[in-house]
Amino acid sequence: MDALKQGLSTAPPAGLPGTLRARFRARHERDRQSGVAFLITIASLSLLIALVSQFTYGTTVDSAQAANARDEVRAHYLARSALSLSRLLIKIQLRFVEPIMQTAQKMLNDQAGQDLGISLRVTDYATPILGFFAGSKMETALLAGLIGIDTSEATGLGIPAGHMDAAITNEDGKININCGGGPAPDRSKQIMVFRLLQALMASPRYNWLFEQRNAEGQFVDRVDLARALIDWADSDEQAFAIDANAAGPEDYRYDQREDPYKAHNDYYDTVEETNLVRGMDPDYAEAFASNFTVYAGKQECKVNLASVKGDCTPLIVGLVRAALFPDPSKPPLDLSILDDNRLYPLASILCERSQAVGFDSLNTLVAVLSNPAGSIARDDPRYQLMQNLTGIAITKKQLEAVAYVDAPRVYRVVATGESGKVKKSITVILDSARMPANPVTNNIESERAAGVVQYWREE
Repeated sequence: MDALKQGLSTAPPAGLPGTLRARFRARHERDRQSGVAFLITIASLSLLIALVSQFTYGTTVDSAQAANARDEVRAHYLARSALSLSRLLIKIQLRFVEPIMQTAQKMLNDQAGQDLGISLRVTDYATPILGFFAGSKMETALLAGLIGIDTSEATGLGIPAGHMDAAITNEDGKININCGGGPAPDRSKQIMVFRLLQALMASPRYNWLFEQRNAEGQFVDRVDLARALIDWADSDEQAFAIDANAAGPEDYRYDQREDPYKAHNDYYDTVEETNLVRGMDPDYAEAFASNFTVYAGKQECKVNLASVKGDCTPLIVGLVRAALFPDPSKPPLDLSILDDNRLYPLASILCERSQAVGFDSLNTLVAVLSNPAGSIARDDPRYQLMQNLTGIAITKKQLEAVAYVDAPRVYRVVATGESGKVKKSITVILDSARMPANPVTNNIESERAAGVVQYWREE
């Protein structure tokens, strides 16, 4: 009986309704199984997509890091190469060009009976010279063609990727604010620095700086600023004063500021250090700091006019005033030297001359300053202005007290290297007169000729 019941219960229902119900049950069972498989498929694909995306992202990041590291190294060594080539140019300038130019200038001056302004500085042409080595093959061939050299068989010229460049300037064409500083300050040198600083800042165009409060809310005059610059670099505790009997203790209160610090009381390390001197806020630094250096020239406190380049008008005006203003404790005998309208046009003519042929002699300055009408061509728009200007009575001896003309000694090289999106810059100060402290070769003179490193910064 039980078997019969079981057989009856499992038997398919009779008729069409029963058949439809059976098919529905079977399809429902299949649908349930298909849903599970579909979910498993979606989950598997999602996991695979996540893994592939992570792998692709990681590979992209690793590739970018590797390319960046490659460009970092390449840019670094391109900058080092630009620096090495710059040192080679400096060596060529000092060893070969300077002696040849001095001999040629002497011969021309003897024949003409006057000083002729001729000058050649291969360091001024660092960019095109470096382009010969660092440009593309086509650029190298074009540059070589200009001077009649066939580089088709040459090797080692040009670089397949990246770029390098260098700018070479001179430091001894500025006012050395370290002169008179250090552990044993020389008062005569301090007076010379004070004289140059006062003359540089004497221009009426800077009156607005000294007639308003500085960033600390204080008024600063020219004397106070010049004294503070000198006192920062000397090691004594006496404030500098032209009259030694009137000198008092240094009391600049650097340690009482919101961010206290101590006075250096030693040589400046960099020109940027002047920003710590009382009264030297950004406005004053922008006006004067470009004319400062902390590296000694051949005659220390004096300015080498042969090294003056760029916008030198304020510096030339200051040097002329310093030459005619020997005692900064007394007013000048000729007050007209404080007139910018008289002095600036002459200084601008001198600066233009320095860009073209350089300051070859102090006699050139004397000639232009004493005879403005004869210092400019007739087709120059300023010709008529110069005809109406009165010359300045100045002698070579007066200029020699504050300036000289000689081969540069201290060079600043800013070498750059670029590769991809990476740019490296190396700033180096080279002193061609200093002996190497730790020579790396037996030829010490050769090392010195390329300049002894005094400062190095890479960024």
